[in-house]
Amino acid sequence: MARIGCREVYFAKAMEPRRVDFLIDKVKEVVNEMGFPPEYDIRIYKNVYSCCGIGGLGVVIEVVGPEEEKIRALDLRAVSKIIEFCEQESHEIGYHSCEKHYLI
Repeated sequence: MARIGCREVYFAKAMEPRRVDFLIDKVKEVVNEMGFPPEYDIRIYKNVYSCCGIGGLGVVIEVVGPEEEKIRALDLRAVSKIIEFCEQESHEIGYHSCEKHYLI
């Protein structure tokens, strides 16, 4: 039975959607280089959020597959690339906040 791992990453000061799009492309490149089996599906997409007058852009990472450990490994690799990018491009994307990884 397939399991789904999900994590959200928020960028409170990212005002340029193109920077988030660029980040998503970079993360997809890294994940594809890992060479995961075909029964795993990795979805990385942009998220727009708003709560209590605060809003911004974010990224959602979903990993679908049969084994929890591989799901977590793929998620961790994607999140590490996001953090690396934020450290290098912090002036353009702002600080980040990573939510807990959920496994369904």
